Amino acid sequence: MGGDEILKDVIDRVYVIDQGNQLVADQPDFAEAEAGLGGRLELIRQGNLGGSGGFSRGMAETLEAGDSQYVLLLDDDVQDEPEGIYRAVMFGDFCRRPTIVGGHMFSMHDKAALHAAGERINPYTFWWAEMPGTKTEHDFGHRPLRATPWLHRRIDVDYNGWWMCLIPVEALREVGLSLPVFIKWDDSEFCLRAGEVGIPTVSLPGAAVWHVPWVDKDDSIDWQAYYHQRNRWLAALLHSPYRKGGGLPRMSFAADVKHLLSLQYSAVELRLKALEDLLEGPGHLHATIGTNLGEVRRMRAEHPDAVVTKDPAAYPITRRHRPVAKGRLPHRPSNPLAFAASAATGALRQLRPVRPEALDIPEERVAAAAAKWWRLSHLDSAVVTSADGTGTSMYIRDPKRFRSYLRRSLRLHRKAVARWSQMQREYQAALGQFTSPEQWRETFAANAVDADD
Repeated sequence: MGGDEILKDVIDRVYVIDQGNQLVADQPDFAEAEAGLGGRLELIRQGNLGGSGGFSRGMAETLEAGDSQYVLLLDDDVQDEPEGIYRAVMFGDFCRRPTIVGGHMFSMHDKAALHAAGERINPYTFWWAEMPGTKTEHDFGHRPLRATPWLHRRIDVDYNGWWMCLIPVEALREVGLSLPVFIKWDDSEFCLRAGEVGIPTVSLPGAAVWHVPWVDKDDSIDWQAYYHQRNRWLAALLHSPYRKGGGLPRMSFAADVKHLLSLQYSAVELRLKALEDLLEGPGHLHATIGTNLGEVRRMRAEHPDAVVTKDPAAYPITRRHRPVAKGRLPHRPSNPLAFAASAATGALRQLRPVRPEALDIPEERVAAAAAKWWRLSHLDSAVVTSADGTGTSMYIRDPKRFRSYLRRSLRLHRKAVARWSQMQREYQAALGQFTSPEQWRETFAANAVDADD
């Protein structure tokens, strides 16, 4: 940024919110990068408050400085492009009303691959999806812009990810800062909140960053499972137009069942804790944002499926108790009847005792992409690779956990649905407080880091 002439008159200040233990200031090229910005770099250390805490600190500092029209949010693991930043700012300047201007995300590993041209929130299920008429994972190396008609259409989005997102300072004054949610759903909820007061979001072609693609991650089953669940429900409580959350509770319970059939007990444990915390009310958000991660990691570490080893020889050679039926390779059920039969037999198997030898000798090795409920539910144990292929975990069927978590999930979902209207009133009434710069400043102060640490 400091070395590019095109940004010389665009950037007022660069805030780096350092929440880690490998400090930015200790990196070999830091002094050179700092000098390139000519006094415009401000390095701020604070306790780990996640993405929402880091972004909110940048928002709060920008508001307090009072020098800028926009705050540009950039993820900490992206490669940006100065020309794209310049285009976003120029586009924002020409908008007739305050507009959030987002950039697209391209793959860090395949520079020509566009992950999503525009995204929306399905208001009934409250889940992310690409805009109708668009395609995910578009490769410009095979289909350039001229040969891709759908890319020439206007796409009106609900939100843009905070891998790159330019937000007018007027929007911060109007709707506040990010939700205090550590990670996940902070970007989409903010854009929904801004949209409700007439501040639209644009995903601008020609503005983009490169980011590690989602296919190399599976954050729905690691420690982030807690934040996926709690924050999705929180965003729905704030913005869902449907009675009792529409299809969200049903989909949420079905996801718990799917994880249980997939022997992913650590993910279910975290998802259930997420609902329990949500039921406590808005007060837990700021109170736990600086401490929740440690508890979440501790809870997850108690489950074998969460223990990842990078040693290829950590587990013995697999051995099945009996051969697969008629030699058929495992495959996704091809029709509703087969789907229901697989689910029923897989569920019944969860009630049977586990063969003692399966505790030590896995029945199969399963790649992450193939680790689906219709396969894992029919096994007593399996060695499963991580999404990035660098490690493996041992999944072991546990009938006792299955029954306990299933009952607990059913009870919590019933309670959440019964209390939906009450919780919705509570969270909506408190939204202005827990997204306010004043409340965030108290949280920053409570999670300050000594300069000598």
